[in-house]
Amino acid sequence: MSYVEIPLVRLAGAALLIAIAVAVSRRRKLDLEKDLLVGAVRAAVQLVAIGYVLVLMFRSESTWLVIAALTVMLVVAAWTASRRVTHGPGWRVLMPRAALAIGAAFCVALLPVLAWVIPVRPLLSARYAVPIGGMVMASGMNVVALTLERIMSSAHQRAVVIEQALALGASPAQAMQPIHRQALRAALTPTINSLLTLGLVQLPGMMTGQILSGTSPLQAVRYQLVIMYQLVAVAAVAGTLAAWFAQRALFDDRGRLRRFPAAVQDGGKHGGS
Repeated sequence: MSYVEIPLVRLAGAALLIAIAVAVSRRRKLDLEKDLLVGAVRAAVQLVAIGYVLVLMFRSESTWLVIAALTVMLVVAAWTASRRVTHGPGWRVLMPRAALAIGAAFCVALLPVLAWVIPVRPLLSARYAVPIGGMVMASGMNVVALTLERIMSSAHQRAVVIEQALALGASPAQAMQPIHRQALRAALTPTINSLLTLGLVQLPGMMTGQILSGTSPLQAVRYQLVIMYQLVAVAAVAGTLAAWFAQRALFDDRGRLRRFPAAVQDGGKHGGS
């Protein structure tokens, strides 16, 4: 065995580290004790559950199980990315758009890698498609959430400027161009920062996990580079599509800017096209 096993007793001991954060919260009166404890328990339950699911998937190598797992991950990612957008049409309107943006970026970034860079058979091998797909979707989720929130909030704050541009003959795309540019730059910046500091400030999670499991550091580096290049593509594709979908939701068929109240989360009273 090329890795050190962690018995349940020692795992429980590691969980005591949560007590440090709880103590800080109580000491500084942050009122986060409940969130920390609930979060720690939920993380353990969710990870243990997915661990058993992955064992089942690895043993069966069923393509349909992999597709089902990736579909669930996509739905959760889209829901998470759309539910906290303020000044928007609501998560029920934004969620399908978020799913399309994340799903398209997922296909662009994952399928060519599994087909050629890391050629695995079957193509959707559970051991590769699920963990790598999860990282790709998580990145797409964050990019889409940031892009949607930034564009919706900026459109609300600059509504007068946008309407003046429309009155002067600008199209919705032209009126929204500065907002789109700022939102996409903000969405891409964390990924670019990660590229610039890779290996200097951090050893990313996948690389660290592979090294701990006994993989050669040089091979772990190659895998991590593949992942990072995937995340760049995901950020570009998901952010661009999310910006376009946000624009479609902000304007009606006649090119007029829609106004949305803050934090509309009822999901359907304020529509978007």
